[in-house]
Amino acid sequence: MSRIATAAFMVFFLLISMLPVEHSTSLEEDSGIFYTTNSNDGYSAIEYTDEHTTISIGPSNRQANLRMPGNHDYSRPLPLVVSLHGYSGNGWSNAAYMHHFDSIHENEHLLLYPDGTINLVGMRYWNATDGCCQFSGDVDDANYLLNLINEAIQNYGADPDGIVITGLSNGGFMSHRMACDAGGSIRAIVALNGVTWDDFSKCPDTGRPDILHVHSTADTVIAYNGGAIWGSDYPSATETVGYWADRSGCDSTWTYLGTRDLSGNDGVEESDEFEFLNCNSGNRVAHWRINGGSHVPSLNDPGWANQSIDWALSGFVRDSDGDSYRDDVDAFIYNPNEWADADGDLVGDNTDQCDQDPNGWDDSDGDGVCVPDDLFPDDSNEWADADGDGIGDNGDPDDDNDGFDDDVDAFPLDPSEWYDTDEDGIGNNADSDDDSDGWLDSEDAFPLDASEWADFDEDGIGDNADLDDDNDGWPDQDEVSCETNPNDDSQIPLDSDADGICDLVDSDDDDDGVDDYQDVFPLNPEEWSDSDEDGVGDNSDVFPADNSEWLDSDEDGVGDNSDAFPNDPTEWADIDGDGIGDNIDEFPEDRSEWIDSDSDGVGDNGDAFPNDSSETTDTDLDGIGDNSDVFPTYPSEWIDSDEDGFGDNSDAFPSDPDEWLDTDGDGYGDNRDWAPFDSKVWDEPPDNTIMIVGGIIVLIVGVLVYTGRRQA
Repeated sequence: MSRIATAAFMVFFLLISMLPVEHSTSLEEDSGIFYTTNSNDGYSAIEYTDEHTTISIGPSNRQANLRMPGNHDYSRPLPLVVSLHGYSGNGWSNAAYMHHFDSIHENEHLLLYPDGTINLVGMRYWNATDGCCQFSGDVDDANYLLNLINEAIQNYGADPDGIVITGLSNGGFMSHRMACDAGGSIRAIVALNGVTWDDFSKCPDTGRPDILHVHSTADTVIAYNGGAIWGSDYPSATETVGYWADRSGCDSTWTYLGTRDLSGNDGVEESDEFEFLNCNSGNRVAHWRINGGSHVPSLNDPGWANQSIDWALSGFVRDSDGDSYRDDVDAFIYNPNEWADADGDLVGDNTDQCDQDPNGWDDSDGDGVCVPDDLFPDDSNEWADADGDGIGDNGDPDDDNDGFDDDVDAFPLDPSEWYDTDEDGIGNNADSDDDSDGWLDSEDAFPLDASEWADFDEDGIGDNADLDDDNDGWPDQDEVSCETNPNDDSQIPLDSDADGICDLVDSDDDDDGVDDYQDVFPLNPEEWSDSDEDGVGDNSDVFPADNSEWLDSDEDGVGDNSDAFPNDPTEWADIDGDGIGDNIDEFPEDRSEWIDSDSDGVGDNGDAFPNDSSETTDTDLDGIGDNSDVFPTYPSEWIDSDEDGFGDNSDAFPSDPDEWLDTDGDGYGDNRDWAPFDSKVWDEPPDNTIMIVGGIIVLIVGVLVYTGRRQA
């Protein structure tokens, strides 16, 4: 119960106690029984239903689901089970897999099932250990989960003594991580197929919660005997529980406790139960081994949830009415207004006007005597009639009829006694305690002072009159208000602002002028408001209206969380993610380019000639840019001096546009070489055709002449 709620209740109770009390019943003459009452009347256990209520809690950019059983009353706290999914999973599916949704009303608890963050390949994960799965050191999942738990405690009736973290695989790793980083805030963890740090020195000793590690022997993902993920080692199941047992000072070896049915609904008890006993830290360290089980075994329904949660909450005592008194010490476990019954009359001390009288609780006339002992319940001046004459003893001049009027009779109701020097109610003859304070004179530090008998700090002032019984500088009255022991100088109230008013009753614990109920940072005098609810006070928050930003290290007006270059005031964005700020990046949307040395519009990384603005590519890789290369696709050619279409390197006549080949190597181009394959011949031989034709004609003419003569 908060200080404000407690104060409101006390005011309410004070007003109620001042009202006149009316009794509906009177003395029953025959039975001799007066009216009765009971502070339990009207209060009972909550009948939780399976009509669950689900709300979102946590920061706006990463909210989580909190599910509560039907009829849950925030003022009557319940244990909180935090269900953590494995790699690539999500909170809802993991809670369903572990049968936690039905367990909400079956085992009467709250259920928190958050989601991890998403990595570069789109998988959800918890930033647990280096074994699995510390993808980013910037994600503080331990603090994120702890803040969710605190919100559930403060606003939704989660019992701070009943916080249980359970998870599968990566969620199991994260459960172990929470036991390391927030052990003092957790009652127990239940990790399924997810182990702790391989180097256990990385696990800070923040507390000793109960540890239940469950592991399948046939797990091929997180091997029972340990292994490595992406080069990071993780310990075996036995090493994991061994680390915790050693830290907790348990027996050096575990004890076999029997078998359990955890996997499947076949009724077969396939799992072995082991526990390290006699832990010096008072916690428990246990191991359940699922023989033959896989990485994601089929869990018994509802056996898994019932068994694991029952183990985790073993020894847990509820505060069923939310009055800050656990049921084992609360006389009225369902009545938030009562918790103590000093006289055992079933009427709580807050209501009982006579809490030292087991027979009465009503003193309506305010005379200090309760009905039925008060024979005159409506007369504040009378309550007894020793001689039964119908006249109250206060008005009767001689109540015991011993001959001594009451005004001189020290024992007006005892005819055998009438004088009492110390007025202790015991006649002088029988008195062994002179001041009648209940302490024999031999043991009484103030034998003649009925108001004193002890002097705790031996300062000569009796404890009843001493305003500071233990001399610790805090008045007893203040220590009672501050709930510290006024007789123990080692218990000093917490006073954060050193103003002489303890935090428990101080409305402004940090003395910053803002009351704690309005102060977002009640113990920080430098901060009191957080406009954007990012956990950073407005005074130190550079961006008080932006819950995603609070620092600007380089003072460039862009918050560190969104500033790609938080320590460079000249840069803040890197659209293409190439590590070069957009202000100096000549190609801000191309992660492969950022400089253009020759200003030709082509980045140096893609420019074959980064210092030559006239060239950008060299298709044939001959070292000659395409713009000046006459043969850009032929690495062996780049110049054609005579422009005959043949490169100079292969042109036998680079300066002669009419020749390019000399097949026979005679120095004469093939185009004009009469015998291009004969190096000894290149000129055309003389033409004898006319001489031959002329000869033939002369011959023909000669034959004709000869023939003509013969005929003649």
